[in-house]
Amino acid sequence: MRVRLKDVREPARVRRILSDGRIEVEAGFLKLQIPVEEVTEVLPETAPAGKAKLPSNVSFQSAGPRWDVSYREINLIGKRAEEAGEEIDKFLDQAVMAEVNRIRIVHGHGMGILKKLVSDMLAKSPYVEKFYPAPPSEGGNGATIVELKEN
Repeated sequence: MRVRLKDVREPARVRRILSDGRIEVEAGFLKLQIPVEEVTEVLPETAPAGKAKLPSNVSFQSAGPRWDVSYREINLIGKRAEEAGEEIDKFLDQAVMAEVNRIRIVHGHGMGILKKLVSDMLAKSPYVEKFYPAPPSEGGNGATIVELKEN
């Protein structure tokens, strides 16, 4: 089935339902395992008339959108700067291809090396509209929120 996810412009296809209340979806080139609460809408399938849209053993109950509580994220804590830089570059490419609006990069506090690397890379990225420290509930100065440009 196809669904819409929070902070993702492109519809995603549900690949399978996991046992822990999560689902595995494919959005563009990204394959994600997310809580069912991240689904904002079940889209109609282009199936023949009379065929059920959901399998008989599956039900869906929308919790409604909660745009401010969840972002796609990457955790860089414990990585070397060179390795972290490669991961950030790859993650930004994947996020843009999946048409994600916002992401969170967790870099931790430490000596500030990863935070500076993240800031430098985001300032040069053609994908980034703006970035700023995460609010305290999302990691504070140990994380950076990134808003991506719309295509």
